[in-house]
Amino acid sequence: MIKVMIVDDEPKLREGLRSLIPWEKLGYTVVATAANGLQAIEKYHTFYPELIVADIRMPGMDGLEMISELRNEGSESHVLILSGHADFEYAKRAIGFRIDGYLLKPVDEDEMIVCLEQLRETIEQEQRFSDWNEEEPARNREALLRTLLQPTSEEETDADLSRHAEALGLEQGDYEVILIELRKKAGANEEGLQQIKTVMEQHFSKHPNASFFTWSQYLGVLMKDPDPSAIKREELYNELSDMIVKMEYDFIAVAGGVVSRPELAGESLSIARELSRRAFFFKKGIIISADASGFLTGMKEETEELQDTESRLLLAVETGSLSAIRPIVQTICAELIAAGSDELRIKETFVRLLSTVLARLEPTYPEIRTYAAEHSPPIGELYQSYYLSDLQDQAVSFLEEIAGQMTSGRGNEIKKITEIINRRYNENLKLETLSELFCYNSAYLGKMFKNTTGEYFNTYVDKVRIEKAKEFLTQGMKVYEVAEKVGYMNPDYFNAKFRKYVGISPTSYRKSI
Repeated sequence: MIKVMIVDDEPKLREGLRSLIPWEKLGYTVVATAANGLQAIEKYHTFYPELIVADIRMPGMDGLEMISELRNEGSESHVLILSGHADFEYAKRAIGFRIDGYLLKPVDEDEMIVCLEQLRETIEQEQRFSDWNEEEPARNREALLRTLLQPTSEEETDADLSRHAEALGLEQGDYEVILIELRKKAGANEEGLQQIKTVMEQHFSKHPNASFFTWSQYLGVLMKDPDPSAIKREELYNELSDMIVKMEYDFIAVAGGVVSRPELAGESLSIARELSRRAFFFKKGIIISADASGFLTGMKEETEELQDTESRLLLAVETGSLSAIRPIVQTICAELIAAGSDELRIKETFVRLLSTVLARLEPTYPEIRTYAAEHSPPIGELYQSYYLSDLQDQAVSFLEEIAGQMTSGRGNEIKKITEIINRRYNENLKLETLSELFCYNSAYLGKMFKNTTGEYFNTYVDKVRIEKAKEFLTQGMKVYEVAEKVGYMNPDYFNAKFRKYVGISPTSYRKSI
């Protein structure tokens, strides 16, 4: 609202103007009234109105003397004069004091409203121009800083960069770029984004060794003599969090590394931008840097084939082994990273993996069919994960929910294992893997299995495979196809196993049918 002061020695006119004119609707608010020029000047220094509506003829100090005094003080307030017919020549003299207009008494309401509307446009335009001028030095400094960080021309020399640094008042010493990328949460809006920019700019303008700037989708700070210690990094991260999170935004913060002089700050910016593209692979809640300590590589350095690990994950879910799920998920992530997989490939892998687990278990287990009817893999959440740790949490949560539907417990482990073997005879099933999932010593579980089934674990697996192989041979399948289908990748090894348990070769068996 534009602040207004009404000055007139007639009380009825003062109150009439205050009540008859729809000030609020027009964008104004009456903050004060005065009976003469002296009162007006006193109240001016309290309320600093942007518009003064004043009569010319008043006792004590008249309107013209009041305007002259205010102009001498440097006041830029707009002035609207109220004048009687007899005062016309007197009013003309006030034009030299930059009067915006005059109205004849008695005041016509409609005429005054039109005048106020025109004045409002003028005052608002002046305010925008004033705001622009106040921001201009900051804009010029920020533009110059961006030029230092990333020269607009390849012809920029080191001497040019030195001139930019000198113009910015950047002394020689160590510098580092911190880039902040904002990420909108549900409920965030553009107004919050602008507030974050304003708050951060004000915050770092008070910091003697920090220069705030914006860069593409980033907010940034050029730090002089940065302290890369873990404690100071944590303090800076917490400062950023206090300014950003309350506005319903999340963020990543990346440090580009220290350079030895301001002219090299562009190198720090380049490294920071590259690191921000790989933020998915770093821990949450830290300022990311080239220091590999924040990089997620998984739990184990020695990894299996991805296919074997995925098979172990399915076993963990099928056996209801909740404690085994997260380590296996982390191992899968480690294998994908070691294979050079990018963010999209990892997300696609987990979408496929969760869908496969559900599809493999659903036909066999009624409890999973019921669960699947009401739940689907969190595909959207996986693709929207900003960090690998977020993706792991989403995957683990879903898999643990599925595993929690499985009806298993102490006392029926061997029955569960034999069921798994009969369904998954073609996979690389190992007693050691199953013993981990059931939380048993491998030797002890092997003895339990032998006592219950009468066969050693590997022998039982072989016999199930051979029985399945006989079925496939009966169907006319070729020997090498049957070998692969029942889990023997080497046809010669399959042939030896078949002879051991059946007494003849697979080929002879097929011919004998």
